Amino acid sequence: MNRNTYMSFIPVQTNIKELRIAANLTQAQASERFGFSLRSWQLREAKDTKSLLSQAEYELLLLFADKHPYYKLHSR
Repeated sequence: MNRNTYMSFIPVQTNIKELRIAANLTQAQASERFGFSLRSWQLREAKDTKSLLSQAEYELLLLFADKHPYYKLHSR
């Protein structure tokens, strides 16, 4: 991908639980990986909360779940 390619903005969604499951992470593993307490992660997964992930955290979760529209993780 060259530098002139425009990549559209990826809005943070409320599908955090589905992405965590797709990434094969438990809530405890996800909270540790992202530096949250377990309760804080649980609140982020709750549908009725406004406390979602930041843009960078959401895109990292997309990468872990292999759902990012522009990038893909690969092993060395």
